[in-house]
Amino acid sequence: MQEVLKSYKKTASLQKTADELKISYAKVRKILITLGEYKTDFSLEVRKRRSMGKSIPEIATELNTSTNRVTAFLPYEKNLYSGPELTTDAKKSKVYRKRIKIAREKFVNRAINKDEKRNLSARKEKFMTNDSYNNTNAFKAVYLHLELKDDHLDDAEKTILRKYGESSTGDSISRDILIPSDMPLHNLHYAIQRLFGWQNSHLRRFVLPEEIYNRLTDRTVKGWTDLVGILFQPPGESEHDVFWDEDYQSGSIKTWLKKKYTGPYFFHGIMEDFEWAQNDIKQLIERFPILEVQESFSDYMNRSKGKDKAKPRIIKKAPLIELTLEEMDNSISMEGGTESLLERLEVATVLAFKDDDDVCSDNDIFPVTHKLIYNYDFGDDWTITITKEKDCKELLQKGYISKDELLDAEATVLTKHKPVCIHKDGVFVLDDVGGLHGFVSFLKEIYEGEDKEERSNYKAWAQSLGWSERKISNKLTL
Repeated sequence: MQEVLKSYKKTASLQKTADELKISYAKVRKILITLGEYKTDFSLEVRKRRSMGKSIPEIATELNTSTNRVTAFLPYEKNLYSGPELTTDAKKSKVYRKRIKIAREKFVNRAINKDEKRNLSARKEKFMTNDSYNNTNAFKAVYLHLELKDDHLDDAEKTILRKYGESSTGDSISRDILIPSDMPLHNLHYAIQRLFGWQNSHLRRFVLPEEIYNRLTDRTVKGWTDLVGILFQPPGESEHDVFWDEDYQSGSIKTWLKKKYTGPYFFHGIMEDFEWAQNDIKQLIERFPILEVQESFSDYMNRSKGKDKAKPRIIKKAPLIELTLEEMDNSISMEGGTESLLERLEVATVLAFKDDDDVCSDNDIFPVTHKLIYNYDFGDDWTITITKEKDCKELLQKGYISKDELLDAEATVLTKHKPVCIHKDGVFVLDDVGGLHGFVSFLKEIYEGEDKEERSNYKAWAQSLGWSERKISNKLTL
């Protein structure tokens, strides 16, 4: 932690500190919050309510935000698994991750056969000239509906979002797209960035609805570990492994994103390989043959009455594999959590059609769910719900798209191996604006603000982040 503090005092910037130490922006912020070196109105409010003994879900409800955002602005309260200050076991873990990095580099660069060039672009070019790629029967177009929503906007905010944000509902911004059926979650992420106006500046994750996650894991460590490498990311999957192809340096971010969401699709995050993932789980279990299970934070606060000298009570000792997920979460902290889905999974495989009953059948775990949750920027806490639709009848009936436009979109998906936007409801948003609440405030300021200079400065700031009032046709959005 002191290394982070030292860097921050030198750079005076969260992002520069993250870049220098090669850790995430979110981790830098959380460490500095823990050390008392970084504060915002939100972090102070969250910490105040936490000190009153309130649980994270209670705080999230009171502040009309997500538990994920609340957690992001709280100091570390538990033993940090794979943290900046390393114990002997963590040092061993670091060596292990170094071996993974070396193995991953070899994996990414190795040739499929001796005659192939040893780089991804050559492999991609070879694949595109392959008969299976040119055969449009190899994949098909899949229709997705993506909805960015905030249930806590008040009536005044909804009015602003309708008037200036061009939202038909006043509390959401949505996109309807066609994607190739072989598109992984990893590549869908890049398409979502372009669809909503972001610039890939923050952490993200794909997760299941809570009720599905609980049913699949039975809320036990054993239930979760059984699905690591099949459905969930392993605990040691570092940001550098998830973001194995984050190679943007300069130039048009839109062009760079387009290359990422255009097929053919390859995923080279080595930790998502089943054997690697299970080996990572094995190391986690072996590290905690017996774990001291702490009482929950709310129980601790109620018992200690906020006294600093009181220590969390140990309620039992047991092997990690025998615990519930709640008991594990109360006792150790894993940066990536346990909910993140493997990004190599194909979207169409994970998602069932919205009205289908065929989810997690006796014969197969896939499809898993009727909806996926995409969470971007754990500070602003943008949340998108993704569903798979059987057809575009509703769009056709409402006149949002013509039959010819739909046929043209399907042809583009099949011939160019890329997603196509077929309908937009609402304007583009932008990074670092504070979620939908903040975006509504931004719209109100630039369109209704009384200070002309302030309006101009606000708009210039937004444009520096790629935001524009210019209308873009559905066809050219992706």
